Amino acid sequence: MDDAKRNEFLSEPNTAILATVDAKGRAHAVPVWYLWTGEVFEIIGGKDSAKMRHIELNGRAALCVDKRGSAAFHVTAEGPCELGDTATKEWRLKLHTHYRGSEAAEKVVAGDGHLSQRFLTLTPERWYGWTSAELK
Repeated sequence: MDDAKRNEFLSEPNTAILATVDAKGRAHAVPVWYLWTGEVFEIIGGKDSAKMRHIELNGRAALCVDKRGSAAFHVTAEGPCELGDTATKEWRLKLHTHYRGSEAAEKVVAGDGHLSQRFLTLTPERWYGWTSAELK
């Protein structure tokens, strides 16, 4: 898959799996929503969530985005992560609009749920994946 196709796919509202490692070396993988900027993945999560603790400890993660069906494939990005500040209501609205549409997003972010979440960015250093024969 070339860069243009990868960027197009990653710009779609796909649920991804974020994989981190805890202090005991155990893998932890959770579904997340993200926004792809063309350079980094922007993700939010609970300030005290396991994924945030693991990233604070290790500073790295992998994000796998897949498409299922007859033309199945996946794209995985691995690299350093940076933890940011408290998520903003505006950014949370942008994320939910991307995945749910504007009307549903407005309802979801009407309260102060963003205050319990923080930003996380993953900068891909390494890409890998698998593409079915139909897409090669």
